[in-house]
Amino acid sequence: MFFVPRGGADFRKWLKDVEQRYSDAFAEVGSGALADLKKLVDGVDAFLDLLADERVDFRVKLVDYAKLRDDVFEFCRFYARFLGASLAERLKAEIYQILEDAVTWWFQELEVMG
Repeated sequence: MFFVPRGGADFRKWLKDVEQRYSDAFAEVGSGALADLKKLVDGVDAFLDLLADERVDFRVKLVDYAKLRDDVFEFCRFYARFLGASLAERLKAEIYQILEDAVTWWFQELEVMG
């Protein structure tokens, strides 16, 4: 499923841009760190699919959103010791913004349908 909500925002493109911007820093830490970044991005990508799936109950989506935010927080907290706090905080903020914008889009869609 290709996730492009009304209004033209492409959350996947934005997510890939974030991944590309931070890949070099994670690669410097090591291939395991880069693989961890990819896994995190894949988790966010999977959440975007879940959010767009009308068959999934909204409570499941909200629980997954909360868990993913926690995962992003823990990921960035862990990697802050290798990458520096400011870089980890920027990454966290960018991913949180994608998640928040996607959830906002989803809530607006619910209002339109509902």
